[in-house]
Formats: sequence, C-alpha cells, structure tokens
Amino acid sequence: MVNFLILLTLHFLGDFYLQTSKIAKCKNANIGEDCNRCSSCKEKAFFNNKYVALHSLLYAVPFLFLFFMTRWTSALIIIATLLASHYVIDTISCCLNKKLKQTLVFIADQVLHIAIFVVMFKLFDFNSEFEKYEFVIKIIFSVSFLIIPVSVFINKLFYDLYPNSQPGKIFDVGSIIGMFERALVLIFASFGDFAAIAIIITIKTWARSNDLKDPEFRNKYLLGTLASLVLALIAFLIYRL
Repeated sequence: MVNFLILLTLHFLGDFYLQTSKIAKCKNANIGEDCNRCSSCKEKAFFNNKYVALHSLLYAVPFLFLFFMTRWTSALIIIATLLASHYVIDTISCCLNKKLKQTLVFIADQVLHIAIFVVMFKLFDFNSEFEKYEFVIKIIFSVSFLIIPVSVFINKLFYDLYPNSQPGKIFDVGSIIGMFERALVLIFASFGDFAAIAIIITIKTWARSNDLKDPEFRNKYLLGTLASLVLALIAFLIYRL
C-alpha cells in the first residue's frame, strides 16, 4: 500500500506540479479563450506534439525516485513505460477535450494512469523499507492530492457546467481558499473533530451570504464546496487505511 501511494504521489508531482500553465494550455492546441492561436500549432491541430512530448519528459522526472524503490533494471523499464504511456494518454486526452466534456476526459485520463500503476505494481517487486515511513508518506500523498489535482478537477467541472463563465485559475483567490478548506477538513477529520468541519463551512457560507443571493453563484458555491469536501474526505479515508 505504501509503495503504491508513493507511485501515486510521484504521478501527481509529474502530471500536475511539473506542468506549467503554458504547457497545459499549449498542448491542447487551439482550445480555450487563453489560446492566442500562435504559429506553433497548425490550423486544425488536435494537439501540439512539442508540448505533449515536453510534458511527458517532465512527467518522468519524479519517477527517478524509483531507483530507490526497486532494482535499477526494473526502474528503467517502469520509467520508460510510464513515459511512453503518458505521451499516448495525453495525446488522446488532448484530442478528446475538443469533443467531450473535459471532466470526463480528465477522470478517464487519471483512471488509465492508475490502471498502469496497478499493472506495474503487480509485475515488479518493490522494496519494503519505506513501510516504516507510512505516516509521512500518507501525509505527503494527501497534501499533493488535495492542492493542485483537486483544484484542476473542480475548475474543469465548472468549465463544463458553466462554459460562458470566466475560466478559473489554479491560484486565484477562490482556489486558494478551497485549498485551505480541504487542508482543514483533512486535519480536523484526522482528529475526529467533524463538528469543526461544519463550523468551517458555516463561516464560509456566512462570509459569502450576500453573493449567495445570485442563483448562479449559489449553485457554483454549493458544487465547489461539496466537491471540495467529498474529495478531502476521500483523502482522509485513504489516509486512514
């Protein structure tokens, strides 16, 4: 379990934290309001091969840690497999983003990555020495999951449901508030203080009471709060396993 959580954490680092806004925007060729239709993309291109390849290389960087987790030959095979599979999955995702809801594409993308990790986990032997760091690894996993990956998911959800609204950014005020909210939910849930979670949501609702008079904002607020809360509790359940 610990080694699998390490794989997932390395995945989050490569897929989200090492992917700049420019790479995320440009690999999806000619899509979204932020795209300025620069000369690096062909007129009707579904993806930009340069940026997909660049992100695939960056994605593989955190997995160099595998050399501490298994034999070097196994590590090389796993890294090469993950690099190639990430390139294929990202290419397909970029193409499908123009035809399907981005939330569905995002979920399918992550499920495929996890499925590959399951196969790798079954095929190769990993060291058990990291078991003694289980507590620390679970914390790192939870934090890496709750910050950017969850924010990206919620932003894509909003983009699909409210396509005419201003697209959110990962580090705008609303997203940062959501990050702190999820962190506090995880902390209080870890101590079994679920009443404190209710207080946080109550204070947050009270602070936005005037904005909640707008029906569209109210729906967005409820959706964002519930999604944030559910995903934080999922992280907590994984932490408790």
